[in-house]
Amino acid sequence: MPKSRPPSSPSPQVNSARTNSPTGSGSGWWRVDFSGHAGSIGRMTGKDTAHARLCIRDPIPDIFEAYYLLSAATDAHKHGQFRAAETLFAKANMPTVYDWAWADWQKPSLNIRIPKPENDTIKIPKAELDPVRAPSRTTKRAVLDRDGYRCRYCGIPVIDADIRKLVHKLYPEAVPWVSNAPEKQHAAFSCFWLQYDHVVPHSHGGRSDEENVVVSCALCNFGKLDYTVKQLDIADPRERPPASAPWDGLERLRGCN
Repeated sequence: MPKSRPPSSPSPQVNSARTNSPTGSGSGWWRVDFSGHAGSIGRMTGKDTAHARLCIRDPIPDIFEAYYLLSAATDAHKHGQFRAAETLFAKANMPTVYDWAWADWQKPSLNIRIPKPENDTIKIPKAELDPVRAPSRTTKRAVLDRDGYRCRYCGIPVIDADIRKLVHKLYPEAVPWVSNAPEKQHAAFSCFWLQYDHVVPHSHGGRSDEENVVVSCALCNFGKLDYTVKQLDIADPRERPPASAPWDGLERLRGCN
């Protein structure tokens, strides 16, 4: 588990705002109201969805603070401020972020609220499953273009594994990553790990196409496993439009060295 964290982080009971842009535009990119009901992306979008349970675990302020730090580190690196970048990447390795993600990630069965919901899908014989288990590159590109670098369930930023691998190569001490040891992985990059989730599980006949696949963070994907949204008692993310956010998934790092 990460051993250090930033000296301070916003409280869940207060409104937090960052006016620095992740892409350097200064457009007030991070404005999150954490007051109100759990599970509401309305706090991030301004829409009235306060009474819906939208995800397995409600995001905490430290998650967005961690992304701000990663974004600032990215900009520092691109401007040749490598020591500052290393410090910021290290600060984003926050124990609270690790705890938030790992608590519901390690035992997905504990996330079930309704074991056998009415009118739910069920597992079907293997011979009847979509032969394409993983979404194609074309499907992933279309889904990412539609959803952006934001989890369709909980709304947090997501980052492609290729970007994490690049940053780990550039800053191995600040961004640790041991594949088979989650406690030795950078908390923020683990939390923001871009996934493509089958809303209707593949084992239930869900197809690997744009209609059934959404962008997801690691927790909402691995914590959901092959359970249905009804079993987890969360809203189907396809029933609401993707929420726009100016997060670029740190893609501006591609090609850097």
